[in-house]
Amino acid sequence: MGDTAQVNAATHVQHGDHVDTIESVDAVFREQRKLSFTYGAVFFAVTLAIPALSVWWEGWYAAPIWGGFTANYLFVSLLYYIFLWTMAWTYSKQADKLDEKLMHLADEITAAGQAKEVEAE
Repeated sequence: MGDTAQVNAATHVQHGDHVDTIESVDAVFREQRKLSFTYGAVFFAVTLAIPALSVWWEGWYAAPIWGGFTANYLFVSLLYYIFLWTMAWTYSKQADKLDEKLMHLADEITAAGQAKEVEAE
């Protein structure tokens, strides 16, 4: 019995009614890493595109498109901030959905682990 308690302590941690297992924590980190990397890559690509377009496309910074403003100026002064706020909002919504999904996954893993414990006894 003492050995079982030590094994259980090493494979899960309980916080009130919620139990975190190694598998559920690993799943959370894997999914969160994928979500964060995806949004980070989009942010990096769009941010890098601003100076890259200035190097390779003269019309981006030299040709006025509306009221004397260039595409570069309009994007950096207005559209970039809209992009950032939209990205932050969508990331927040995606992270909330991921949290809900993984909470149910953690409950399923916990139930499976408890079933194994009952079978072992």
